[in-house]
Amino acid sequence: MAEAKSEDLPFAADALHTNALAAPVDADFKEGEAGYYGLSQEIQRIGRSCLTPGARVVDLRCDLNLVMPLIEENEDLCRFTLLSPDEEGGFRCFDRMRTRVRLGFVDAARIDLEESFPEISARMVLALGALGELPEKRRSEVVESMRRRLERNGAGVIMEPVETDLSLGRKGRLWSAAEWESLLRNAGFRSVQRLWTDGSRMAWSVKK
Repeated sequence: MAEAKSEDLPFAADALHTNALAAPVDADFKEGEAGYYGLSQEIQRIGRSCLTPGARVVDLRCDLNLVMPLIEENEDLCRFTLLSPDEEGGFRCFDRMRTRVRLGFVDAARIDLEESFPEISARMVLALGALGELPEKRRSEVVESMRRRLERNGAGVIMEPVETDLSLGRKGRLWSAAEWESLLRNAGFRSVQRLWTDGSRMAWSVKK
């Protein structure tokens, strides 16, 4: 697949209206929550450990509340590709990043992970709530693609809701933490570590 670019978006930046944008992708994850700060800080910490000048960060589901601190800290040295699974997410992400897109350090585009994966190399990959809605077979394919496109010694952060006693009545079965960790290890990552949890959601760091 060709590199995702801002021109691939099905709309022009000048046509955007910020007062018409949808709620964030993960509406339950609000800025100000203790969990929000903890995960955002962990993402920044991992970025400091692996990002070098010219490195690319690929975010598979644009969640700017969590990712913006990483961008602000590294945008002068690194490149960011922010992907959204639907048109509403694409509008929102592109609107907030339009000035940075024009600087050339940040690209925003729409991509459906059920159909394709961005075939671009990355030093760091973020998948924050990007995998849980995929069919199980496709989850495996996407995680294997993440590992394949990650540079040597690169790192990733994966965050998903996990099965708990409170989630048993939920429509559709959530995976347990052990199932997610098995998926990540089977994909071939040399390191899989639990990074953060707030009870109903968990994040892992992976390394190639």
